[in-house]
Amino acid sequence: MKFLLFPLLFAAVSSSAQNAAPNLDRDSQDPARRAAAERKAAEAAEAAAAVSEDIPFEKILAAPGDLDLNERYAREQIRRGDLRGAATTLERVLILAPGRDRTRLLYAAVLYRLDALQDAERELRIVLARLAPAEVIEEAKAYLKLVEGRKRKTHFDARVSVGYGWDDNRNSASDTNTNLFFGVPVLLNPDSRRQDDTSVTFSGGLGVSREFGGAKPQKAFLNLGYYRGEQTRINALDLQAYSVNGGFSLRALGFELRPSAGFDHVLLSQSTYLRNIWEGLRVSRKLRPRLEAYADFRREDQKFVRTRLAPNAEERTGEQYDLSLGVNWIASPRDRLGFVAGHRRKYARAVAQAYRRESLGGEYTRLLGRGMFFVAGLSGQFDRYDRPDVSLSTKGRIDDAIIGQVLYGMPLSLFWKPLGGFTGTLGVERFQQFSNLVNYEYTNTRLSAMVTYKWGI
Repeated sequence: MKFLLFPLLFAAVSSSAQNAAPNLDRDSQDPARRAAAERKAAEAAEAAAAVSEDIPFEKILAAPGDLDLNERYAREQIRRGDLRGAATTLERVLILAPGRDRTRLLYAAVLYRLDALQDAERELRIVLARLAPAEVIEEAKAYLKLVEGRKRKTHFDARVSVGYGWDDNRNSASDTNTNLFFGVPVLLNPDSRRQDDTSVTFSGGLGVSREFGGAKPQKAFLNLGYYRGEQTRINALDLQAYSVNGGFSLRALGFELRPSAGFDHVLLSQSTYLRNIWEGLRVSRKLRPRLEAYADFRREDQKFVRTRLAPNAEERTGEQYDLSLGVNWIASPRDRLGFVAGHRRKYARAVAQAYRRESLGGEYTRLLGRGMFFVAGLSGQFDRYDRPDVSLSTKGRIDDAIIGQVLYGMPLSLFWKPLGGFTGTLGVERFQQFSNLVNYEYTNTRLSAMVTYKWGI
């Protein structure tokens, strides 16, 4: 069973919005990255109309008094990412018709996205002081809360998730029902063959951040996390993980720099299995208003602890280095695409557990309206081990894996308004690994459902 324990760790220390599966790479399971993707896509859409049209500027010059045409042109500017131009267009409309509450609300939303918070608050309070339609008033109140929240220097947030999942091969057993032993195929006993199982998961997080003013804005942050996964049948795979991380971000020369560090403590079946100290650096830059490029570097000092279920765990102790290069592109107000390429170097006390990994992945996010979203991802990872494990085979181990996943989410307030802040997700994931050693050639399909509550000020 030792070969399946290491992938399981990533389910504990990097549980995603869809109840992290044990076979996925850390990058695809990072909840902060997934939340950032959804937030960026949402911010691109919140001020823009669902449908827009290409309006030449000459048409605006020919009809400067056509307010509806000018507003449609402003929405087109928003769609293109020209927020300053849209603000100027909307301001011109409001000078001619100050009573257009919906236009003023759109203007406030653009100002909010431009970080002109005082101006946005002024426009929102004008809307709230009028006898505007109820839906306009409700939206203006929601934006005002966002403005007031962003004006605070210190922010707190919390997240609690409860999920249920099913795996058709929870123990990652070989599809061939055989394992190699000193090069000889040995038939697995029934308990070691493919087993399906269900699980209940719980995860929570607390975060605090503090913004500092100045010409080059900075922010410090600290996060605490907890994960627990309880299996219905295979109790040996019950997981717990505690994590803490912190760091800061600053902007300089058009780049955002985000150094951070953290500690993870993972338990397997109630026994300490891994203590991990890590540090990392993320560097990102906006190449265009809707195109961002980034680089992530992370170093980990992993110390594995021998347990009754994993007597050889200490062999995996060693450093791990990860480098990822990626781009995020907001293709439209409702569509976001992300692509990433990664390299990993894992060192281990036992050289047969050391390997190199190359990976490629893509993810598509679609906002469906009314807070609903759809995410589809496909990635591949390619592992090459440094030295053969002669207890299995004299061949050097080569693993290639393909991971596909689909996630659908929606706010539960669509069913019942008092459930505001709760989000439900349904996910499907397919993991398939090919290997030159039959021990590591297996597939797993996972279905998951999760309810998450998020709160922040």
